[in-house]
Amino acid sequence: MLVDEIEKYTTKNLNIAAFLYTSGVHFIRANKVDREFFFEFTPKLKAESLVSDYFSGRATCNPRDLFARLHDLKDLIFSGAGYG
Repeated sequence: MLVDEIEKYTTKNLNIAAFLYTSGVHFIRANKVDREFFFEFTPKLKAESLVSDYFSGRATCNPRDLFARLHDLKDLIFSGAGYG
């Protein structure tokens, strides 16, 4: 199955993307559209549930892992490599 055929969760919020990445949701890619980056994850339903937990204050994760994933995503953005 091609990446474009998979139901995915997309966000441009870097903090949410780092949280999803930390929480074990599969990071597919980062797409640059004009001057913005969009981060794609799968499975969509799990990502949506985690985002709901994030905004309701019920989300938990290891802070060291969170900051490491945030750093990884920033590296993707500023290096210009690794996004589709």
